[in-house]
Amino acid sequence: MKVSYNWLKEFVDIDVNPYELADKLTLSGLEVESVFDAKKACCDSVVGKVLSREPIQINLYTLAVDIGEKQLNIVTSDSHLNIGDKIGVAATGTDFRGKVKERKFNSVVSEGFLLSASELGLEESSSNVFVLDSEFDVGTKLKDLGVFKDFIFDISITPNRVDCLSILGIAREVSIYYNKPLKIKECKIIKEDNKFSVTLDKDCQSYIASNIKVSIAPSCFDIRQKLIKSGVRPINNVVDITNYCMLALGQPMHAFDKDKIGTKIIVRNAFKKERIVALNDIEYELEDDLVISDENRSIAIAGIMGGKYSQIDENTRHIVLESAYFIPERIRKTSRKLKLSSESSYRFERGVDPNLNEYATYYAIDLLQQYATANVVGITKKINKQKPKEIMFNVDEINDFLGSSYNKGRFYQLGFDIKGIEPNLIALIPTYRMDIENMEDIAEEVARIDGYDKLPSTNPCVSLRCNPIKNKKDLVRESLKSSGLYETINYSFVNSTLLSKLGRSDNILYLKNPLTQEQDCMRNTLFLGLMENLIFNLNHNIKSIALFEIGKIFDLNSENNSLGIMLHGIKPLNWYTQKNMFDFYDIKGLFEGIFGLFECNIEFRVQELQFMHPKKSLAIYNNNHYIGFFGEVHPDVYDVFDIKFLKSSILYGEILIDGFEKFRSFYFKPLPKFPVVVRDLNIVVDKNEVTSDIKKTISDFDFVYKVNLIDIYDMGNKKSLNFRIELYSPDKTLTEQDIEKLIKEVFLSLNSKFIATIRGEENGL
Repeated sequence: MKVSYNWLKEFVDIDVNPYELADKLTLSGLEVESVFDAKKACCDSVVGKVLSREPIQINLYTLAVDIGEKQLNIVTSDSHLNIGDKIGVAATGTDFRGKVKERKFNSVVSEGFLLSASELGLEESSSNVFVLDSEFDVGTKLKDLGVFKDFIFDISITPNRVDCLSILGIAREVSIYYNKPLKIKECKIIKEDNKFSVTLDKDCQSYIASNIKVSIAPSCFDIRQKLIKSGVRPINNVVDITNYCMLALGQPMHAFDKDKIGTKIIVRNAFKKERIVALNDIEYELEDDLVISDENRSIAIAGIMGGKYSQIDENTRHIVLESAYFIPERIRKTSRKLKLSSESSYRFERGVDPNLNEYATYYAIDLLQQYATANVVGITKKINKQKPKEIMFNVDEINDFLGSSYNKGRFYQLGFDIKGIEPNLIALIPTYRMDIENMEDIAEEVARIDGYDKLPSTNPCVSLRCNPIKNKKDLVRESLKSSGLYETINYSFVNSTLLSKLGRSDNILYLKNPLTQEQDCMRNTLFLGLMENLIFNLNHNIKSIALFEIGKIFDLNSENNSLGIMLHGIKPLNWYTQKNMFDFYDIKGLFEGIFGLFECNIEFRVQELQFMHPKKSLAIYNNNHYIGFFGEVHPDVYDVFDIKFLKSSILYGEILIDGFEKFRSFYFKPLPKFPVVVRDLNIVVDKNEVTSDIKKTISDFDFVYKVNLIDIYDMGNKKSLNFRIELYSPDKTLTEQDIEKLIKEVFLSLNSKFIATIRGEENGL
């Protein structure tokens, strides 16, 4: 939100350095992203007056402009300027972000140029010259005018602070920071006559309709410059005043042309397939959305945008001014469904002050009477006032919570009415502070206003008790984090088009009301989210990527907890390691570590897998039930995500973790009392035999203490496997005869199961 410092000072009397105020706002939770100095943007430009205007060709005019000390001949394309208009002029030879030079348009020389609001830094883009106040003296430097001695704050407002989406809201904050009173304009109360018919839906709790005769004209300079500084483009005096009130007070308002809508306002649910053309010239199909209508048709999408049919134009002479309060959820739902957002919906869907619309009506009528020669014909009010919330809090408990030493008096400076006897107090929360709900919020409020940096440092009280891991997801999470992986959390909503390209289009659970077109269904794999994380890291030149995510995946019939792991690039570097890349065995080892945490019977199988390399991936089965897969991602998938020039493969695996029911029981055993004997067994088997099955067969023998595969040699259709076997007996020292007997038994078992032979020998031992 853009906030003019000059406008802010109309609501609270402060004389603080703007940059100091920006720091204070930021430290208090209202982040000021930038501060724009309007004076500096004016450079050496001056006030000029248009004396004459002559066309020189299509869409090009030459103007005689008086700048006090002389007259200039200036060429412009703006057709809206009139003789007598005051404008900003950057004359030849002066400084305006560089020396201004003459320009030729055919045979006509332009001795400078006229300034638009964008050239003065007040708008992002402008198509017309910015017309100044007619009271400004010709020849005066713009930077010497009060309107340009201003600073514009660009403030990022968090979703819970909708009360700060107005000049008044920011002024409330500033008045609390500096203990200055608010300056609220008193407006004349207008009695209702109820001659205009208003019928409300339950989701519109308050509505005021004012019948007013007006004269449509351009707005005065004061209103125009405040709107432009706030990022709103002026239209005419009536529309501008409704926008002005919204920016000043935070209450969205709308004006209908009464001669187009008749004598009734009805707030209702839209009929099935009811259609309306909004002010943006787009036709929308409605159904059960909240609308404003007359007797015949809908004239506005409630809280979001007015209809084209009832809009104000230059012929309007009689308006109905709307000021309402709508239930936020209804506005938010319609805005998301129609993909239609506006300044009004931005406020309504977060929740405006339910008690503000009556004062805002009087405020707007006062401005209309002043700038649109308004005459109030009548006013209809249907108001449902809300009472402030009462929150009980204890000063001592808040001090314990914050580690502070605030006294009772400090809580009287938060902008809340306080009653009760210390230490137990009751805060009456104004209706515009919907974010304050409990004692912790009040504690946050006092710390925020006083400054988090002023809270004293205290030593934390830390329990040294080991907390047991609560569930299997926590166990898996701790295991992977200890292995050096980073956890990610992604949206459950994904793009169905991408799922189809990956071959995962079966049983997709589509969303009826997606947030965006790119998130139109629930994920049935964690792969898409982790790929987005990978691409983000690649784009930021991260060369070692090791990520995992634990989350739910969905189909038409069920939802399951899933674990996804993704590796790419260089393994984490240490002084004792080489610059190696993650490979197939790294991701296999991570999953084997997970399986070691549970009672399970895991088997790896070769089978065709979606979006995975057919020769470098395996399916995973637990007790003969499919639970997932791992391996290298198929290179064709890189094109789906527009990934090019990777120096190593992307490794990915995913398993369902709901199938693991019991944690593995761990037990301690004594260290070996007798010597451990090491023997190597080098066997040759068919290339398609699974090495882990061979290793398990060896491990199942008594006296086998440990087995490691230390070498693999490719022999075409066969492979040579060298196992290092450690043998141990808890009762005695093994003799050479015992060892030879055990190795022979192991080999005969391998020969029987896997047709294994000894390397270099055609027959067994």
